Amino acid sequence: MSKKAFAVFLQELRDGRTHAELSDQLANLLEKVKETGKGGEITLKLKVRPAGRGADVDKIVIGDSVSIKLPNPERGEDFFWLTDENALSRNHPRQGNLELREATISQPTTLKEASK
Repeated sequence: MSKKAFAVFLQELRDGRTHAELSDQLANLLEKVKETGKGGEITLKLKVRPAGRGADVDKIVIGDSVSIKLPNPERGEDFFWLTDENALSRNHPRQGNLELREATISQPTTLKEASK
């Protein structure tokens, strides 16, 4: 009995559309792994069933599904203060605000030399 190579079968399945989808998804996964430094996965699931009823099966139906799990980039965290009313604040609720104003730059009119 001659066996068909899986790679050949995969290229024939759904007229090559499954193979093309897997190739595209693999390229996408490799890009995300390189970008994030984290791993991911691709899953090919095949469902095989007889096309008809009876004990003599000479025709089958094969369905496929492809799923991909891409790595997520680090999202980071943010810092907030919690007020007495349980509201979020960027500023410490028990610390006063420092009033800032524009500084004026003045040039000395005469330069003095330091004595030794």
